[in-house]
Amino acid sequence: MFRLDRERRWNAEYASGTWRRLGTLDELAHQAMLSSYFARLKPGGSVLDVGCGEGLFQQELRGCYSRYMGIDFAEPVRLARARCDAASDAPCAARTEFVAVDMHDFVTHERFDAVVFNESLYYYDDPLRGLARYTEFLAPQGVLLVSMHTKERTERLWDRIGERYVVVDAVTVENCHGVQWMIKVLAPQTDSASR
Repeated sequence: MFRLDRERRWNAEYASGTWRRLGTLDELAHQAMLSSYFARLKPGGSVLDVGCGEGLFQQELRGCYSRYMGIDFAEPVRLARARCDAASDAPCAARTEFVAVDMHDFVTHERFDAVVFNESLYYYDDPLRGLARYTEFLAPQGVLLVSMHTKERTERLWDRIGERYVVVDAVTVENCHGVQWMIKVLAPQTDSASR
């Protein structure tokens, strides 16, 4: 019941435009850092965007991927598909897929060069379990790209993540309103020797 209520709330908020602010200039810094990490570390690779919303990260990638899959609830996925279709970039659209599914329920046999949690990890019931689950969808040498607001609760979560994953790189960005994000590139500890 809780998940159904959460899905209804998110769908209603996206339908009403509550989350349109995510596409503003105020949000650009962390989006740009995530896409830069991907372009540098996995150029032309495949990406799974967990909690993709309206597909803003996909848009920021500017088609520099072999395969993009974004997952989220039905309404944000509907908006993402419409935005992608409106872009009229047929080659890019052919490599792009948006799937309406709760992040807790997503299953695939595909493996991705990067799994992205762009302001979505803390919505997972158990964020560490979520990271572990999605690590299973990484290709060999794959990376997790995670962005979270810098708040006390996320600092504690970062500490716990650091105990289980190798931090390949990290950066903090701040917009002109003083809002900060920590963006980290993570690798499973078993892959750390090859980085």
